[in-house]
Amino acid sequence: MVAVLAVSHTAFAQAPSITSAAVAVPSELAAPIASQLAPDVVTVTVGAAKLEFWLVKSLPMRAGTATPAWSEVGDGTLVGALRLSSAWKEIRGYTLRPGVYTLRFAQQPQNGDHMGISPAREFLLPAPAADDTTADPAGYEGAVELARKASRRAHPASISIDPPSSSSAPLSSTTTDLGHQSAVVRVPTSAGSPLTFGIVVQGTIDH
Repeated sequence: MVAVLAVSHTAFAQAPSITSAAVAVPSELAAPIASQLAPDVVTVTVGAAKLEFWLVKSLPMRAGTATPAWSEVGDGTLVGALRLSSAWKEIRGYTLRPGVYTLRFAQQPQNGDHMGISPAREFLLPAPAADDTTADPAGYEGAVELARKASRRAHPASISIDPPSSSSAPLSSTTTDLGHQSAVVRVPTSAGSPLTFGIVVQGTIDH
């Protein structure tokens, strides 16, 4: 699905600007999805690009989960939404057009095509808002198929979650082991405590 090489195409020194404000979710989102999102936007400005993230009110974990972790989140689970004001390159260098996207979670498969080639297995798969209209989990294949509509390629568009768990303060930035720039965000979970993680907003990999 998201085969990536552990070699940074470009390393960036400039940290992104990250802010948060109370802003209604985009009207382009289907009502079942909009109802799951908190009306707070995390705005990330990196270079000429502006990315606006809305996250779910509560990220569902598997029953009995005591400590929030992506390993307890099902593939295809709705995590949030993204609005792009201009074209932006995701982790593989595919260009996402301006517009509104849903974001669903998926783990990189552990098979011969993918094992050992990415430091983190966790990804957000974006899908055009018009093509994703239910808040129900899409499953791995469903999320991949939706994300192909965003990349307009055989390979789905993918946004790296790195680090998958962070001790940094939300709304700060961090540099990953591959030299990418990540925005640190925090989402409430059904486990009772939040999950803090990074979303790679600048940097691509060779593939």
